[in-house]
Amino acid sequence: MTTRRWVDWVNVILGVWLIASPWLLPVAAGAEPTAWNSWSVGAGIVTLAFFAMYKPAVRGDTVGIIFGAWLMASPWLLGFNSAQAEATNAVIIGALVIGYALWAMRIDITSRDRAAYDTDPYRPA
Repeated sequence: MTTRRWVDWVNVILGVWLIASPWLLPVAAGAEPTAWNSWSVGAGIVTLAFFAMYKPAVRGDTVGIIFGAWLMASPWLLGFNSAQAEATNAVIIGALVIGYALWAMRIDITSRDRAAYDTDPYRPA
C-alpha cells in the first residue's frame, strides 16, 4: 500500500466517524444542524477519499482543505459552539482533514517531480 493510499484510507475513517458521530456523541436537543453538517461533510470526505484513491489530484486535496476549514468554522457559523462535544469534534476532525490533505498534496507534488526527473532526457546518467 502506498503512502498516498494510506492517507486516503485515514480520510475514509474520518468521514465515517463524522457520519456516525451524531449517534455516538451526546447531542444536545435541537441539534439538527449539527447532525446534518456531520452527515453531509462526512459523506463528502468519504466520497472525495475514494475518488482520490482512483485518481489522485491536487485539486481534490484542495476540496479536502475546504471541507476541513468548513468543519473548523461550522460550530460558530451554525451556532453550535456552545455544544462542547460536537464543536470539539468538528474542530479536531477539520484540523485532521486539512493536515492529511496537505500531506497528500505534498506526496502528489513530490511523486510528480520524481517522475519528471526520472524521464528527463537531459538528466546526467
